[in-house]
Amino acid sequence: MKRQWTEQEIAAWYKSLPWLRGTNFLPSDCVNRLDMWQSIGREEHLKTAETELKLSKETGFNTVRLWCNFDVYYKEPEEFMQTLESYISLCAKYDHSVMLVLAYEEDLPHGEKFVPKELGAQKEYFNHFNRDYAEQDRLLKAGAYKHYIEYPEIKPIFMEMVERVVKKYREDQRVLAWNVENEPGIGIGDRAVPLLEELFALVRSLDPVQPLAADIWRGVQEDGTFNSLSEAKAYELSDFISFHSYSKYEWFLTGLYTLKKYYNRPIIVTEWLNRCNHNTVEEIYPLMMIENVGCYCWGFVQGRTYTTEPWDALWQQAEENPNVDFDFTKWQHELYRKNLHPYNPREINLIKRFNALADKK
Repeated sequence: MKRQWTEQEIAAWYKSLPWLRGTNFLPSDCVNRLDMWQSIGREEHLKTAETELKLSKETGFNTVRLWCNFDVYYKEPEEFMQTLESYISLCAKYDHSVMLVLAYEEDLPHGEKFVPKELGAQKEYFNHFNRDYAEQDRLLKAGAYKHYIEYPEIKPIFMEMVERVVKKYREDQRVLAWNVENEPGIGIGDRAVPLLEELFALVRSLDPVQPLAADIWRGVQEDGTFNSLSEAKAYELSDFISFHSYSKYEWFLTGLYTLKKYYNRPIIVTEWLNRCNHNTVEEIYPLMMIENVGCYCWGFVQGRTYTTEPWDALWQQAEENPNVDFDFTKWQHELYRKNLHPYNPREINLIKRFNALADKK
């Protein structure tokens, strides 16, 4: 659609769907997203993905959220497009729709000259999502990160990627929706606002049959206002509400209540599950089924991204205050172990039970 969906149109779209439940998916043998999309090791990663998507279907999930990677597209665009089709086909084979993330502000370049990331073997830092957090924090505080679109010589190539992907799948029923940008503002602050406007305009100009959204990720105030200009712009442009919450049950529930009170568009929680912060399967999952809120937890099978580990920020807070209320005895994310047994069988039994209940509606 070349315009924003009306509240009535998006409500009808959402009503036509089963209860959406799934994961932010990355094969467990991938170190990071670049590793997932590059042609090096592709066949091995796709075999792993097939095993894990089969398990996802057996668990009762029906959708995944996949993140495109520009650094791979920049260096091998045709191979990237082939790999994208392979993943979408594999998801469809196991009855999973795909929400595609087109842009995000994690792992951005920095400096005046664009330097693409290297393909090939990826470094493992053995912490949450394999990052040099000290360097990342330094660059973030210095405001050094730049989005690809902010490099004049790179912008046409980035927009080409977005246009090629959307053009190819704009009428493809295997693609559920377009997550135009993940967590706008997390890396570049309010500079994300014009970026959002330009990306949404481009995607809408291509007339996709699927709806669009960018994320509300810092939460929402009790009066319904958002915590940043970029999130306010994300809501203004979106067809449905994409909401992130890794908070404990009380704050998770408050966020959903506030969004439902002040806004009249379907809510899909595109990121959740943080056991360390008491955001648990036992409390959060049944709530989302009962409220008919679509959901994508972070992670599926324990792997080389180490997202079972807590965020570095949680460790820092615990070092500053030993009495902080985090549970470091638990995995932060992921539902299954490397051997494909559940991390906690009670969690998986609960998930399967509520998935079955949802399908009886």
